[in-house]
Amino acid sequence: MPKQLIRRYLPDAERIAKYPGLGLLGKRLGDPSLWHLNRRSAAGAAFWGLWCAMLPMPGQMLVAAGAAIVFRVNLPLCVALVFASNPLTLIPLAWLAYLIGSHLLGIPMLSFSELSRLLADFAIMLGQLFSGGSHAASSALFQQIKPIMLGGIAMSFMFGSAGYVAMRLFWRWHVLSAWKKRQEKRRAAAQQP
Repeated sequence: MPKQLIRRYLPDAERIAKYPGLGLLGKRLGDPSLWHLNRRSAAGAAFWGLWCAMLPMPGQMLVAAGAAIVFRVNLPLCVALVFASNPLTLIPLAWLAYLIGSHLLGIPMLSFSELSRLLADFAIMLGQLFSGGSHAASSALFQQIKPIMLGGIAMSFMFGSAGYVAMRLFWRWHVLSAWKKRQEKRRAAAQQP
């Protein structure tokens, strides 16, 4: 891993703890384990970052930062992995969450015409919400939110676990390949007169 490159751009734990406006949070952010990059902290950050990325809710970065602080994993990596869910991946991830949730609940998926009608009802409900009107379309909408919420939670655990395992495997591969390179250098140095 390019630790030196990453460390060059990350702030020191002591410098963060001294920021004036952080108060108690400054002491927590001063914990060196939040900024240290090792096998355990990287794998934990991969789990919590992807877990928070798949949650169907706003404020995923704050939840990821809180999880990183509580579980003492690499904070920058954890928050960066939240960007796996972004405006480009939002629709496919929402569809996958709906697919998983409807399968888990045993309800049929919506057809495209039902989905477009539901989105139109959602737009009407948002308009009524901001204008102070009634919410006539909200019951059908909230019935379809259940599969998305359940699917999003299931996806959180699936993607988080996959990220954890992938990071552990990647770290192991990296360590073994670095070890083999060192062995080859030693052999080459020993063979030279």
